[in-house]
This record gives sequence, C-alpha cells and structure tokens, in this order.
Amino acid sequence: MIPVRRSPARRPLRRHSRKRPETAPRETGAAFPALACWTLSRQGLATARALAARLAEAPWSSPGGDADVRACRLFAPARICAPGTVAEDAAPPGAGFHPFARFSAALARNYRRHQGHIVIGAAGIAVRALAPLLRHKSVDPPVVVLDPAGRFAVSLLSGHWGGGNDLARHVGRLLRALPVITTASDTAPGAPPALDILARDAGLRILDWERLPRVAAALLEGEPVPLLDPRACLPQARAPQFLRLEAADLPAGGDVPLVAVHWERRAPASGLLRLAARRLHAGIGCRGGTDAPAILAALARTLEEHGLEPAALADLATVTEKTDEPGLEKAARALGVPLLAFAAPQLAAVPAPHPSPAAGQRFGLPPFSVCEAAALLAARQADLAAGAVLLAPKTVFAGRVTVAVALSVAPGEGEGS
Repeated sequence: MIPVRRSPARRPLRRHSRKRPETAPRETGAAFPALACWTLSRQGLATARALAARLAEAPWSSPGGDADVRACRLFAPARICAPGTVAEDAAPPGAGFHPFARFSAALARNYRRHQGHIVIGAAGIAVRALAPLLRHKSVDPPVVVLDPAGRFAVSLLSGHWGGGNDLARHVGRLLRALPVITTASDTAPGAPPALDILARDAGLRILDWERLPRVAAALLEGEPVPLLDPRACLPQARAPQFLRLEAADLPAGGDVPLVAVHWERRAPASGLLRLAARRLHAGIGCRGGTDAPAILAALARTLEEHGLEPAALADLATVTEKTDEPGLEKAARALGVPLLAFAAPQLAAVPAPHPSPAAGQRFGLPPFSVCEAAALLAARQADLAAGAVLLAPKTVFAGRVTVAVALSVAPGEGEGS
C-alpha cells in the first residue's frame, strides 16, 4: 500500500520518505529498507560481517537524506555458507548469510529490492552480472565493490544520483578502506558541484536526462551555464558556474546549454535541461469505488488545462475517510507520490472558493471543499513552505472526481505572488 500521511489533528503524522521516481528523488520500491552485501568468496566473509555490524551503529544516509539505512542483508555462495542458514527470500536483515547458487541469478532477483549493493569480489564479475539489469541512472540502485580484505571501496554504479559515491565513502569510513571515486566532478581539482547532485538534494526532478552530459561538460570546462530559477528552488547553483537569468534574458537557443527550474508546463527545446520543482499539491475528492484510471485522467486534464508540469507534483491529498479508497491508493502509487490525509474539521476550517454543502452535510460541518482545502493544506505543510496559492480551483469530472491544485510558497514570496 502507498504510505499515507495523516494530519496531526487526527493521528500522529507519519512521515513519508520522499525518494525519487523515474526522474527524481527516487522511489525504489525496495522490499527491504536495507543494503545487500554479496560475498563471492570465503575470504570476504569476515569483511561482510564487520560491515554489517558497523553499519548498524553508523547508518548510511540514502540520497537526499530521506532515510538512514542501517540494515544489511548478507549473501554468500551456498558452498561456503554454514549449516542452518536461511533461504534467500525468507529472511529479514540480520538473519545471517543467505545462500545462493548463482550470483548473477540471485542478484537479478534482488537488485531492485534493496537500497543499494556492496559486492565483495572482483569488479569484472559484478559488471557482467549487472549489465542486463541496468535501466537508467535515475532508477538504478548504487553498487560499491570491495576487495575481500576490505582495503578499497570502489563506487561502480549510480555514483551521483543514486548515492554510490557517498556509499563508497561511508563504507570506507566503516572499514578504514580507501574510497575509489572516478566521476570527473569529484576528482578534478576545483571542479564545481555536479548538477545532478544539486538537483537531487533540492528535491528536483530531471526531465531531460539526455542533456545533462552537455551541461556537466560545460561546468567542468569552466563555461558559465545560464539558469532560469525565478523562485530560487536551486539555491546552491551560484556564480561563477551558473549565470542566473530573468525570463526576458533567455538565449535564443542553439548549442548554449540552458537550465530551467519550473512547475509550469514547459515544452522541450534544443539545449534546454528542464528541472521540475515539486511544489504542486493536488487535492482529490471522489465517490466511493472510483478507480485509479478515472482519478489519473481527471488530474492529468486539470494539470494540462492550467499549464502545470505533471513531474512537479509532490503529493495527493484528501479527507481521512477517503484514504482507504483503492483507486486513490493506486493513483498515488502510479504517480510515485505520497497520499496525505486531513481530518474533515481541518478541511472545513480552510477558506476555499467552492465549498460543497453536500460535504458539510456528510460530516456534520459547514459547507467546505475537500479538494481545494486538501490541496491548500498539503501545500502549506510542505518543507520550507510559508503559504499556498490555489492555482487550479475545484473542477468536477463526470460527477465522480473533484480536483484542485495548489502551489507551496517559499518564505519571502508571498501568497499572492
């Protein structure tokens, strides 16, 4: 089930880990909130045990700082596992070594079920096993390779977006190993911070991954990159590496790379790298039994009609009594966003332009708008938000779904901006 956050007035707030879907802060869908450590030889068993013990005391902070990962599931070839070990798929972290027959097959079954992977063995073996599993740097879990003695921790895969470089450094600290980092922005003297790391840590979604290498090359070569970021969603992107622009100053196009941070719908363009700021919050009301396709279609139409970027959506929000609707849960899961819940009295206390007498009657309250109030409350409780603006007022679709969209406003912007 998609995690649901309920308002403190009804029950304690349940924090949702904001990791990214396809384009940013990653939704891993991992079955185990743990790292997987693969030992390929008897010589690496002691290193694996030491890593698991020390990780429990000093957890790794996953990309964006969303979660502290302190559990480590240990895997080893069946031929070297002690009698009494548990089946690969049956045991939780901390249950000892899980035996496998073939590394490549076991890794394929478990690759996307864990937050990251540490392979104690040859890098070549890891590369060959990983090759058919890879999709894209935005969704591939990080992989670090260790030698059996634990002297070197090599960041092999997803070094930036997935946190592989940070994981290699953390493993190095735990085992007193030398982290081996090969990405240019981490090794070149005086190199600027990598843009994908800045975007990831700011909670932005990269829409044009294919244009990221051109921007990265420009930054490494000392070429200032024009940046359109009118609401300062990417504050760490500073001069001289970035040249902040006003909309009127936008280059005409061509080979000059341009980075734009936005939540309005912006068409792809030559040289343009779009970063979606997740500051849109959709309030949803629906009749019982409404399916996910109907909810998703209504939301998509609302975003399109108001010129809003779908990738800028941060969450869905509704009244508490609707959070057990399968359609809403499936819609949130399909979008890779949390489903937030607010108690009816909270919603009724929010001034909204289109209150519903039916909603008020159902809950024994004055008329109120479920979708508009939920969108505004979700926007106001977002991280660093100082207020909210209703961008898309209540729209009713086929008498079954109501949708509204609000923007979270940062300090200093003002709710009327």
